[in-house]
Amino acid sequence: MKLRILGALALILSATGHAQAGDRMAAAMFFREVSKSSCGFKMTPEWAIKAATILGMSDPIHEPVLSAVFAVCEAVKKGKKGKTIEIRAPDKHKVMRKVILEKAEWWQA
Repeated sequence: MKLRILGALALILSATGHAQAGDRMAAAMFFREVSKSSCGFKMTPEWAIKAATILGMSDPIHEPVLSAVFAVCEAVKKGKKGKTIEIRAPDKHKVMRKVILEKAEWWQA
């Protein structure tokens, strides 16, 4: 599973190499795409941006993004099949935050 996540991370990094450090929108879309490709969790872009704001994501490859992806994968692996999932992940100040993510409809993904 971890090799699959790292493979997806490498693929996304090659595709989003143009993103500037400090760009919260790029970090949110990176978080959304990695969660979708590695765990199969398709979230709406609005919720990805809300999660990026709550966790203080500003760089796609640093701590808040990767720990949030691992938390999403754990929640999906536990079999949470509802419309929303709740994860706990550290923000950029290493404080654990609770984030609720909404699944995308078939036409949003």
